[in-house]
Amino acid sequence: MPSEIVLRDVYLSYATPHGEGMLQILDDFSIDIERESFTVLLGPSGCGKSTLLNLINGLASPTQADAIEVFGRDIRREPDATRQVAYVFQNARLLPWKTIRENIVFGLKGLRVQPEERWAELVEKYLALVGLEDFADYYPHQVSGGMQQRASIVRAWANEPRILLMDEPFSHLDEITAGRMRAELIDLWRRESPRRTIVFVTHDIGEAVELGQRIVMLSPRPARIFHDQTIEVEWPRDVTDERLFKLERDTRRIFFENVRAHSADQ
Repeated sequence: MPSEIVLRDVYLSYATPHGEGMLQILDDFSIDIERESFTVLLGPSGCGKSTLLNLINGLASPTQADAIEVFGRDIRREPDATRQVAYVFQNARLLPWKTIRENIVFGLKGLRVQPEERWAELVEKYLALVGLEDFADYYPHQVSGGMQQRASIVRAWANEPRILLMDEPFSHLDEITAGRMRAELIDLWRRESPRRTIVFVTHDIGEAVELGQRIVMLSPRPARIFHDQTIEVEWPRDVTDERLFKLERDTRRIFFENVRAHSADQ
């Protein structure tokens, strides 16, 4: 598969609050992400994972970069390319005065990627796919946190984007609900053709192994790729599968060895 996302030689730094220097977030960072892939960015808190998503979606600008491309178009010169990129945040961010259905329509109206005559069809289709069709006219406070997060995924998915960016979307849920949501996400992703290209941020090693086709491990800030692995366990993945246990154990060892080495160098 060709690359859907290309970041090449990216540098990003911010001035510190009191002007005593610069905070380096990314330093000569490069990555290619294949079309229709499910890539997990795994790294410690504060390493720059969310910043990478913001760069891909045009919400942040690099200090310097040779390329920030989606669909072969550099979004600094062609920002319209990001209209085919959707974002799911850590919290659902639903408008409390709108129903679940109205929140999804609001997302369609905001981007206007899909023609208005399709909105009703798209809303009903994706609500049904995640089991929310009976809750479409409820307000966010009337449904559980898991349902709210499902609705936020539908809000992004209904635009039928080519790329879906997900920033720790299940981290605030209890483990039972998060496990169910991970299974629903994979089911939704696998049943469509062509598949969306998903970039999923997490600091949860078990979640990374359960979801990813590819796990890209990032060092503490400034983020660098120190390990890049492919997960070749077929879906649906059984969390009790011994292969996943071994992968998680090996991934945990590699991850923490690097974090310790980085800390020793500071």
